[in-house]
Amino acid sequence: MSDLPYLLRCADLADRADGRVGNSPRVGAVLVHQGRIIGEGLHHVAGRAHAEVNCLASVAAADRALVSQSTLYVSLEPCCIAGRSGACTDLIRRHGIPTVVIGQRDATPGVAGRGVELLRAAGVTVREYPDFAPTARVGYGRRVMTERGRPHVTLKFARSADGFLRPARSVTEYWITNPLSRRAVHRQRARAAAILVGGRTVTDDDPLLNTRFFPGPSPRPVVLDPRDRVRGTERLFATDRAPLLFSGQPRPEVAAHNVVVGPRLDQAALTQVLGEVLRQGYGYLLVEGGTSVLRAFLEAGYWDECHRYTAPTRFGTGLPAPALPPAVRLAAQAWLRDDRLEVFHNDLPASLPTV
Repeated sequence: MSDLPYLLRCADLADRADGRVGNSPRVGAVLVHQGRIIGEGLHHVAGRAHAEVNCLASVAAADRALVSQSTLYVSLEPCCIAGRSGACTDLIRRHGIPTVVIGQRDATPGVAGRGVELLRAAGVTVREYPDFAPTARVGYGRRVMTERGRPHVTLKFARSADGFLRPARSVTEYWITNPLSRRAVHRQRARAAAILVGGRTVTDDDPLLNTRFFPGPSPRPVVLDPRDRVRGTERLFATDRAPLLFSGQPRPEVAAHNVVVGPRLDQAALTQVLGEVLRQGYGYLLVEGGTSVLRAFLEAGYWDECHRYTAPTRFGTGLPAPALPPAVRLAAQAWLRDDRLEVFHNDLPASLPTV
């Protein structure tokens, strides 16, 4: 019996997680007895039950006696730190599970192979598949957080067929992409723990930055406003999701939490922003800023994925979309009716510089 189909199921389960995981890893787990799945689960919310806990809790009463004769598959190495929800290595040992199969080791300090060592010391057989791409992909965000000291960053923008983010003429509302693409974007928002835009986007577009087109949690808004454009009267500030504001000067009257980054949109500012976002517990950041914000992230190398939508609409003139650096890799593409979605991966990921 091959382990890989069950690890693939673990990856599929982990990929269902949304922004409520905060800065925790996305993990899926499957319990198998003689080729039959008797339990499965994923990590839903930061600080609550891990995938292994939910997996074992899902086992039917009639199958409880089989747990100690089964193999547990987990997309990521089980944690060995008690934390807020208990150590999964202890859970596995208490249930007498004889074999555990994992995708990758957890890079979290204090785990990083320690979970595997504890299980093996307790007599548990552990098989590892560190090169299994599906579990590596779904666990990549955790590696970014622990190894590079910043959130996993996804850039997203939509452009016209002739390469503009917005038309030159002043309009109160316009759409570049079709409704299917907008729904896909809102699904992406639900998967993010936080969403970042620039101050100009807030004042010009007055966005809500929620998930009204997809049934999922809305991310925490982050506003990068070094030039102090926002007034605090925009719709975003009237929601129950108080924006995390990074401004050029203290503005406590505008947001519940305000951090001063200085008047320039440069690498030093982004270093501070990303460090604070991760410190507050937001490990998956979606950036939907305008050209200046997107270009700043691209130039600093502080991004991991870029989702670029191209619509058949033509503006003729307008605000140009940012150009991607030549080292990026096209990982996937799809058509959403007449819109083209391209997903790029950054092959030169950057850590935060020491400041």
